[in-house]
Amino acid sequence: MNDTNSIIILGVAMALMLILSMGIQALRTRRSPMGKVVGIASDLRYNRKLCGKIADGANVARFKVGNWEKHREKVDFLPEELRAELDKIFEAIREVNGTIDASMAHGSKSYMGSMDVGKLEAMIIPCQEKVQEWVMENMNNPEYLPKKRGFLRR
Repeated sequence: MNDTNSIIILGVAMALMLILSMGIQALRTRRSPMGKVVGIASDLRYNRKLCGKIADGANVARFKVGNWEKHREKVDFLPEELRAELDKIFEAIREVNGTIDASMAHGSKSYMGSMDVGKLEAMIIPCQEKVQEWVMENMNNPEYLPKKRGFLRR
C-alpha cells in the first residue's frame, strides 16, 4: 500500500468517527430532559405552521403528536399548568387528526368542514410561547441538559 492510499483510508476513518460522534451526541441530546421539551416545542411549531397553511387553502396534512405521545410521562419536571395545557392541545390535535383520517379514508373533503384550525392555532400560540420561555429559562440548567459521559459508558 502506498502513502496516498494510507492517507485516504485514514481520512475516511476519521470522517466516520466524526459522524459517529455527532450521531451519539444527537442521540444523547434527544434523550435528555431538554431534548424532550425541545422536541415537543418543534411539534408545536410545525402544527402552528400547518394551521396557517390549511387556513390559506393548502393541502391538509396530519398534525404531529409523536413527541408528546412519546414523552408525556417523562416531562413531569414541567410546571403542572403547562403540562395540562399541552395535554389539552394535543388531545384537540388528535381529534383533528381523526377528522383528517376519516376524510382520507372516505375520499371526501366534507369532513374537513368540521375542522376549526383557527381555534386550534389560537390554542397553540400561547402554549408554544410558554414552552419556548421555559426552554430559554432552563437552557443552561445542568439538571435538564445531556449528561456528559465517558467513552463506552451508558
